[in-house]
Amino acid sequence: MTSRISLLSAGLLSLFILAPNAANAASHGVNVGNLEITNAWVRAAPPNARNGGGYLTITNHGMVGDKLLSATSNVSPKTELHTHINDNGVMRMRQVPHVVVPMRGQAVFKPGGLHIMFMGLKTPLKVGGTVMLKLRFEKAGEVMVHAPIKKGPDMKMKMPNHSHDMNKMKKKPAQ
Repeated sequence: MTSRISLLSAGLLSLFILAPNAANAASHGVNVGNLEITNAWVRAAPPNARNGGGYLTITNHGMVGDKLLSATSNVSPKTELHTHINDNGVMRMRQVPHVVVPMRGQAVFKPGGLHIMFMGLKTPLKVGGTVMLKLRFEKAGEVMVHAPIKKGPDMKMKMPNHSHDMNKMKKKPAQ
């Protein structure tokens, strides 16, 4: 009886030790081949949001470049690689076919730049949750990343002689 209790206690203790480490794995680094994925996070979104964004840093420690070819997630049926472009003074998001991770370099996904787009959210992105991301690379293969959901910085888009605060913009009622 005592040995069963000891085994049960050891099992429960390992759950308490491993669970927080798994949630923070991307912050400390997840490796696949010569690549290290760090600082993964997903921006919290309102309950009725249809899309969401994720961010991370991919560092290539190798002497050969690689490409991030795709991402899939547990929160949306469609997950795409996106960037922001300036289209005649208007900032627009566009899907990209892949993201190059140069040898001895980085690909940085951040608000206002490269990002992972979650299309058709199946569940709200609430602070404190976690998104499971599967990243597929041309050379390094696949890796699973746990990205915590956090409140992101205010999104302010500034253009010459013009400013939009995306958090304060309201939809105009239909005419």
